[in-house]
Amino acid sequence: MKLTRRHWPVLVLIAVIVLLALPTLTYPLGRDQGEFATIGRGLLQGRVPYRDLWNPKPPAVFYLYAGAMSLFGQSTTALRALDHLLVPGMLLGLYWIGVRLFSRWVGFWAVLLFGVFYFTETFWTLTQNDGLVLLPMILALACVIESAYRSPHSARLFLFIAGALAGIVFWFKYPFVLFIALLGVIIWLRTTHNRLPIISYSLSALFGLLTTGLGFAVYLLALGAMPDLIESARVTSQYTSLTFNWAEFSTLLTTALGFRWSHWGLLFVLVGIGFVQAASYRLPTISHPLSASSPIPNHQPPATGHGSLITLLWLLTSLTIMLIQAKAYDYHWLPMLPQLALLGGVGMEIIMAVGRRAVGRTAVRPYTETDEAPTRWLFNGAVGSLLLTILVANLWGRAWPYLTGQVDQRTYYQGFQAGEFVASESLEVAEYLRARVAPGDSLTIWGFRPEIYYLSGLNPATRFIFQFPLVGSWYPAAWQQEHVDGLWAAMPPYVIVAQVDYMPWVTGIHEDSNTLLQRYTELNNWLIANYERDAQIGNLFLWKRKS
Repeated sequence: MKLTRRHWPVLVLIAVIVLLALPTLTYPLGRDQGEFATIGRGLLQGRVPYRDLWNPKPPAVFYLYAGAMSLFGQSTTALRALDHLLVPGMLLGLYWIGVRLFSRWVGFWAVLLFGVFYFTETFWTLTQNDGLVLLPMILALACVIESAYRSPHSARLFLFIAGALAGIVFWFKYPFVLFIALLGVIIWLRTTHNRLPIISYSLSALFGLLTTGLGFAVYLLALGAMPDLIESARVTSQYTSLTFNWAEFSTLLTTALGFRWSHWGLLFVLVGIGFVQAASYRLPTISHPLSASSPIPNHQPPATGHGSLITLLWLLTSLTIMLIQAKAYDYHWLPMLPQLALLGGVGMEIIMAVGRRAVGRTAVRPYTETDEAPTRWLFNGAVGSLLLTILVANLWGRAWPYLTGQVDQRTYYQGFQAGEFVASESLEVAEYLRARVAPGDSLTIWGFRPEIYYLSGLNPATRFIFQFPLVGSWYPAAWQQEHVDGLWAAMPPYVIVAQVDYMPWVTGIHEDSNTLLQRYTELNNWLIANYERDAQIGNLFLWKRKS
């Protein structure tokens, strides 16, 4: 598919969405973003992931954050810019998929819906692992679909690229291996309908998968990170099983569904309308898209024979990925957003067809490519503008007082809260430490507040940047002594202890970090012997090393 003049409106739309979403650059870091940032900065300092900075996740997101710091500097804005850098590629890939599976206008609406609902996510769910991975996901699927329109030689190249992108997807999160399986199913469907050699096409994708998937593993092995990565993956599986029971998971899921409905309610309605149409719309089967005898024009869907089937399988896969993680966190739902946007685009086309009929136009099929009448452009422009006002109201309304200097950064950050987490407290603690400690010095935090490491410019005193692996019963007990030994060697100027951070779905314990400290005898004795309480900022106690 070539981006000819008829596709220019979507390029303008992408530019408008990114421009309207600029206020997200002012958002503070949440816990997870601080975690990725701290490890990403460590990579730039030459630290080895897992061995020097432990984490339960695969390393792709850490390297992505490190790349943003290399390009834009070590600031919060530099990291938030990742969404603005990656989303245009997501939108273009989604439009490509929408055109191939349904129509150009469905692709247009999918871009608009995805852009609006992605950038109106909270500071907690933006710049997240599960959102940033959508770029290689979407592009990998687009390459598989596009291969159906290419000559055999060109098709193999597209499948190789799809496999390479799928390998990158795996290194964002282990459950994303199901997405790789989805690509395999789609390739199989493609070759079955087109009677093309499945072995040849599958090998092309497999070689691409091994290039990045196995290549990254070899790189980590050369760094000396692989043993600790394997250990990290092993204990992570036990962390996941913590809420793998209906009683606890249903509670988390109910809360998550309530949040998703409040945020995605309009999208769900459009998806409901589009689902009925998409499920009943079957596209013609063709022998090969490039066959001279084929009457199907270039903008018809691929040879799977059912464009909607790909979307629904993709949605089911992303839903399964969310469910098997057994936490239903807000950002675990993001891999479903592209498919919901596509189905919502189908729903929008149906609504537009009904609207045009209501003003006296002849009814048009929702998937038609030929309807370019001025009335259609007026309808679509008006509805599109209304959707963009959602983006403007959500982002600019909140950030305007800060952008115009009516409030300072600390006051602005007070509006960003999640549970006991308040972004202004992290900023205040970081400012407090920067005024008293030299940049690059060490710090240890007993709790889950890694964003303070990044904001203060201080480095973790040991490889454990949060308390989870030191309190969970499924983690190696030897890690507790390793942590204390590292602290005796580092003797950081300050220690931070968090309170009221109850996270039983993560730790398996219904007590906060301050209480758990009393059980950790070696750490508590080290703290009392060497430090004295210096200050309290919100829910954070700051202990200063004794003279």
